Amino acid sequence: MKRVAKASILLFATFTAALLVPAALAWGPHPQITRAAQDVLPEREQTTAYFGKDWLRLQGYCLMPDWRRSVQPDFYPDDFLLWPDSPTHINHMVPDVKTTYQPFFQRALLALRTETPQNAARWIGSLIHYVEDSGAPCHAAAIKGEMHKRLENWLDAEAISIANYQPQLLGRDEPAALAGFLRRMDGLLAFSKERAEKIYTQVEALQERQDQPVILECANESARAVADVLHTLLILSSSAPAQPTFAGRVTMPTDAPLAAQAAKVMLLGTPFSTLADSNGCWQFRNLPARHYRFAIERAGCATKLDAGTNAVLAPSSPPGNLIRNSDFTSSWLTADVPDHWTAIAASQKFNGWESDNILIRSNAVYRIGISGAAPGVQVGVRWRAEPAGSSGATNIVWSASPEERELTPPTTATWAQVLVVTKQPLTHAAQRVWLVPAQ
Repeated sequence: MKRVAKASILLFATFTAALLVPAALAWGPHPQITRAAQDVLPEREQTTAYFGKDWLRLQGYCLMPDWRRSVQPDFYPDDFLLWPDSPTHINHMVPDVKTTYQPFFQRALLALRTETPQNAARWIGSLIHYVEDSGAPCHAAAIKGEMHKRLENWLDAEAISIANYQPQLLGRDEPAALAGFLRRMDGLLAFSKERAEKIYTQVEALQERQDQPVILECANESARAVADVLHTLLILSSSAPAQPTFAGRVTMPTDAPLAAQAAKVMLLGTPFSTLADSNGCWQFRNLPARHYRFAIERAGCATKLDAGTNAVLAPSSPPGNLIRNSDFTSSWLTADVPDHWTAIAASQKFNGWESDNILIRSNAVYRIGISGAAPGVQVGVRWRAEPAGSSGATNIVWSASPEERELTPPTTATWAQVLVVTKQPLTHAAQRVWLVPAQ
């Protein structure tokens, strides 16, 4: 067992070598908790065969909510964190984490019934992250600061094991399973909160790290809860049709940036979305019978609305644009806000909109611009060392005339956000914006 565990962690480390988001306050043993749960599933052989390499990658996908607003080599984590029924990011601490349970359980089950194994594995990863966070003592007891870090990392993660555990079916149909899942989460929160309160004073008094058996207890209980959830999802989805009922292919420009990134297919007016594979192929299964309108998007391509099942994406304008939905065409998540754009936080000194984070190179020169700007609109860029938080960020804001400038990021920057400074709705402020590597 120990040899298998080390092999799994080695493969996991290979998979996450390109991880682009440091998780400053993160339940340290997410991968080990997930692995322990996988090891006790009665259907693990069939599940391994169905998911293929993505079953092992679940030990990375379980970090998905800690990767929010980032770019992974072959996908955007936000595509597995945001959808019309849950359009904003949610805090992982009590009480907010409780609001993730129902929508993410239902979305993971929906993905298992309708999407490819890879896409389903990523949605499951998002769900079980919130399950695992609920078992972290500091999350369950809403403890922040230095003690937060201690109460979720001072344990021997390699000791996590539930080898003799028999996963419990939380319900035989979706309503019963959801009710059972919510009860299971209430129990997990109570279990870990009690233990956080039990050891708080003891851990606070320590001058250096000491692994705490009580925190290991919480990690093991988290693994039992994940095993129950996985077992239940797999049982409930086992009757979904194997053959696609709705499929297509997306053809992209050969010189589109971020070559490994997949196109995203959204069914407008529904919660359904999926990512194409590396060949541009996508599929849904078991969809309700109705007429569907497509939207297909990808960085470096013009968003295509009312696309057919086989769509050819045109290059973005200008070509090579790194901003998704740069012309504000798609509003799938919320009808009144373009996808991948967020209102600038009230704590900032100006009003407007910010793009999703964009992965950049600090030694490159970029063309940043805007076209069709309304009077008074300004455009700018926020350079970041990390995709989350504002520490160390530099704001450069200028008039929308001229419409394009060349800028070089600070040497510490690996991320950028393009800003549109205005009090107007974004769709009234400009026609498009761009961030393009200068030739």
